[in-house]
Amino acid sequence: MSQNTGDAASGVALVTTRRVDGNRVADYEMWSEKVRACLERMPGFVSAEQLPAIPGQQDFWTQIVRFSTKDHSVRWTRSSELAALVKEIEPYTENLEVSAVRIGTNDWLNFGLSTKSGPGAPVKWKQLIAGTMALYPTVMVVSQLLGRFTTIPLALSVLLTNAIAMALVMMVFLPQLSRVLHGWLLPAKRLPVWKTVGGAVLLLAIIGACLALFLVLLPG
Repeated sequence: MSQNTGDAASGVALVTTRRVDGNRVADYEMWSEKVRACLERMPGFVSAEQLPAIPGQQDFWTQIVRFSTKDHSVRWTRSSELAALVKEIEPYTENLEVSAVRIGTNDWLNFGLSTKSGPGAPVKWKQLIAGTMALYPTVMVVSQLLGRFTTIPLALSVLLTNAIAMALVMMVFLPQLSRVLHGWLLPAKRLPVWKTVGGAVLLLAIIGACLALFLVLLPG
């Protein structure tokens, strides 16, 4: 039987969460590099990343490995190479969950306005800042355009403004923003404090600049 065209067009992301002994984090990071080197020799491999544990928020590491097809992902999960690699870290890790997620050609598995932190999701405060940066100017522009070119009741205007703005943000702006900010939203390893804070300050400055611009252009 021929393969379903939808399956052929879709990739698969293998998401594994593990607890890692705090005294062996350096060993685990070195092991992750060995895994990547092995993956780069596997057919269908697309990308791999490790999301570190976050003190006080989540006590597990998340490994995300993407393959271009389901068959390639299955070949990896059943390979002797993976079995040997996993055996190396058994003394100091604990597997919590392993799952396969179907992804399309435009994979936004790692970013969205999720309500919780966890595998594949940025921490909530980063989502809030990035989402506000995208949503605020979009709402303002859409609101002004509707007000200028239509005469409709306030309740309908608010509904249309939010519907149009959210559609633009979710389908156009957030995917692009997640590409640009990927290293800050979902760093492969824990960022220095100055980079984390600096990224937040930059986004807040952009929001502030938008506010200042709108106050000048739309004083009333």
